[in-house]
Amino acid sequence: MGDSVVWLQQHIHEHSLLYFIALYTVGGRPVAILTASLFRLNLLFFFPLVIFMDTLQIPCFYYLYQHTFTSERLQRLSGYFQRKGKVAKKRRFFQRLQAFGDVGVLMLTMLPMKGGGMWSGVFLAHIIGVPKKKSYTLLMSGSILGSLMFVGVGDGLLRFWHLIA
Repeated sequence: MGDSVVWLQQHIHEHSLLYFIALYTVGGRPVAILTASLFRLNLLFFFPLVIFMDTLQIPCFYYLYQHTFTSERLQRLSGYFQRKGKVAKKRRFFQRLQAFGDVGVLMLTMLPMKGGGMWSGVFLAHIIGVPKKKSYTLLMSGSILGSLMFVGVGDGLLRFWHLIA
């Protein structure tokens, strides 16, 4: 593991965009932002890229939540989303966020833990009936605030590393 980290450190700047997109795809916003911070990649480029990639997900999730499909694969995917939605509606955490309304959508979108993020934020906005224009603003704001939170965490980790090293 240590060798692969050293190799990544030495080669990440050669193909930083490809690594960044792969890390975003696998680990989402937290992994991508923390990696960019820890490897000292240009956050002026990668931060807006994360927001853009988060924003691209919104119409896709809305489409999956609102449509039934004729394709067997898409029916299974839609069924999966609907089952996850039924389970989520019963959870106390989700019910509390639902009570917050618009602020709940923002908070759920910026959360880095399992069950938070863009997918869950779109789901909550869809369930509580937030108009699409307003939900886009809330979801993008949650993405920005969540990303800023990880920029701060990454910076804090770097400072801590320099203190102990």
